[in-house]
Amino acid sequence: MIIGISAVGYASWRIDQAFDEMVIPSTEKVQVSKSAGAVKTVQAEAEQEEEKDTFSVLILGRDYRPETGTNLTDVMIVATIDKKNGKASMASIPRDTKVYFPEIDHRAKANEAFNLGEHLRKQEEAEGKQPTVDGSMLAKQMAEDVFDIPIDRFVVVDFESFKAIVDAVGGITVDVERDMIYNDPNDGTHINLRAGRQHLNGQNALNWVRHRKDDRGENFYSSDFDRNRRQKEAIKAIASELTSFKGATKLFDVMDAMADHIRTDLSKDELKSLFLSLRNFSLDGIQTLETPNVYWDSAELQTVIPKEDRQLIHEELQDVLEGKEKPE
Repeated sequence: MIIGISAVGYASWRIDQAFDEMVIPSTEKVQVSKSAGAVKTVQAEAEQEEEKDTFSVLILGRDYRPETGTNLTDVMIVATIDKKNGKASMASIPRDTKVYFPEIDHRAKANEAFNLGEHLRKQEEAEGKQPTVDGSMLAKQMAEDVFDIPIDRFVVVDFESFKAIVDAVGGITVDVERDMIYNDPNDGTHINLRAGRQHLNGQNALNWVRHRKDDRGENFYSSDFDRNRRQKEAIKAIASELTSFKGATKLFDVMDAMADHIRTDLSKDELKSLFLSLRNFSLDGIQTLETPNVYWDSAELQTVIPKEDRQLIHEELQDVLEGKEKPE
C-alpha cells in the first residue's frame, strides 16, 4: 500500500516538474486576440476564463539556428481540441501564405510571424518599454487571420524536440510514400529513406517530415503541401503511440523530452487536464484537414488558400470548438 502511494506521488511529482519547465511564466508573455480586440497578459486571461473542454492551439515548429540567424516557423498547425469527446481537428498553414501585419503595415509570409514578433519585442525592450508584442502573439494573430477562429494557446517545438519525442515513444510507424535521398554536408543533412510502411526513429522521422530537395533532381522534390501533410500524419502517429499501452510505459521519457524542448502558454492545470483526457482519444477522433485547391501564385511569390478552402476548414475547426458531433 505504502509503495503504491509512493509510486503515485513520484509520478505526480515527475509530471509536475515537466510541466513547470514547459509553461512560460505569464509575466513574460503578452497576447492579442482579434476577437477580443485588446492586448492582455496571459495571466489576466487565465484569471478571467474557466478551464474549457474545448480550445484551440497553434503548434509552431521552430527552425532556430544561432549560427545562421534563422528563426522561422516552417511548421504551423492550427488544432482545435475537444477533450471531453476525444475529438481534434488539425489544419496546416503553408509557410509561404502571406498575411497583413498591422504592426509593420505590410504583408509578410506566415512563417515570419514569430520571428517578426520577437524582433519587435526586443526592440521595445531596448527602448525601455513594456513589450506589447512578441513572437507567439503575432503568430496567433496570423493564424486567426488565416482561418478566422480565435487562437487560445500556442506550443513551440524545435526539431530536436520532435526527434526526442519520437524516440521517447519508441518511434512511429508511417507510410513513406516514395524514396527520399538528399545530402547537404553544409548543414549535416543526410536523408536516405525507402518507400513503404516502416517504423522510424526520431532522426528518420524528422528526415521524412522535412524532405524537400532531392539529390536526383526537381522531379523528386517534395512540395510544401507534401510536408504539411506529413507533419499532421506524424502528430497522429505520435498520438497513437502515446495512447497505446507501450506509450504509457514510456511516460517519463516522453515527459522529459517535452520538458527539455517544448514551451507553451498552456497553464499547468490545462496541461494536466489535457494529459488526463488522452484516454478519451483514438485515431478515428483525430481529423487532418486538407486544402485541396491551394495553389502557388508565382507573380506574388505566395501560397494562396482559396476562400472556399478557408471557409471549409474554418467550419470544421469551429465545430470541434463548439463540441458538435458529426452525423453518422
